[in-house]
Amino acid sequence: MAYLTGDVNLAEDLTQEAFASAWANIGRYEGRASLGTWLHQIAYHKFIDSRRSLQHHSDLKVRLKQQRHNVPETSNPLHRLTTDEHLRFLYEAMRKLESSEYIAIVLHYTQGLSFREMAEVLDEPVGTVKGRTSRALKRLKAFLTGRV
Repeated sequence: MAYLTGDVNLAEDLTQEAFASAWANIGRYEGRASLGTWLHQIAYHKFIDSRRSLQHHSDLKVRLKQQRHNVPETSNPLHRLTTDEHLRFLYEAMRKLESSEYIAIVLHYTQGLSFREMAEVLDEPVGTVKGRTSRALKRLKAFLTGRV
């Protein structure tokens, strides 16, 4: 959730709301998708609802905070500098993506959802999700060409 919101506090609030909503509606869970996918869908809808209420007239663009998550620690300052620079370029490129493309990248590569799970969370056909993810990767590659 923190990747989607770009705000740790909002992410915590939305996560709590998502689990409260899931608990209140557990009787509606039909088992057609995995429990994790069902929870992702609820959380995603909470995220969308919060963005609509916070930015009613904006273009719903999500900002990614630079996080050093999954970056190997090393004592080599040149390696750290190079890694930091590569991450900075990647985050800059991701901020240039359309909101829907950004969300596809986060759900698939950060959250580890399959295309089928993403389609269920986003309530869209699998082909649409695959196409959007592919376009997002091509745009990222174009943004990063020659920079990394």
